[in-house]
Amino acid sequence: MRDRLWVLIPAAGFPFLLVLFVVLWQSLQQQSRTIQDLGQRLDGLEGINQRDGEGKRDLIEQQLGVLQTRQQTLQRQISNLENWQRASSQRERALWNRLEPPFPSNSAAPPSEEPEIERARPPALPSAQDPTITP
Repeated sequence: MRDRLWVLIPAAGFPFLLVLFVVLWQSLQQQSRTIQDLGQRLDGLEGINQRDGEGKRDLIEQQLGVLQTRQQTLQRQISNLENWQRASSQRERALWNRLEPPFPSNSAAPPSEEPEIERARPPALPSAQDPTITP
């Protein structure tokens, strides 16, 4: 019986090992294909991120250009307002100079006469004959 067992092991073992080898080989092939697919997807995603990064950079540069243009416009408007304010204050000063009479050159001018204010008399003190006061 032992002799038959030794004959049976190689006869059944070789096909079993062959099937095992084929299954392992196919699973290895499938894993390598899966890894390649994942690598390709990763490369595709990195390419998308790069394009998005370049698109974002272009958008940021465009926004920066718009902001610089707005800043220049605002600076011009501020400058124009400052010039207008200076001119307005000069016109106002010129108007005030025309309206205010010049200081008199004669320092011995008579002082203006103010009417004297009549002093009010203090109220009289109550006398002892006043019926409203009771001792």
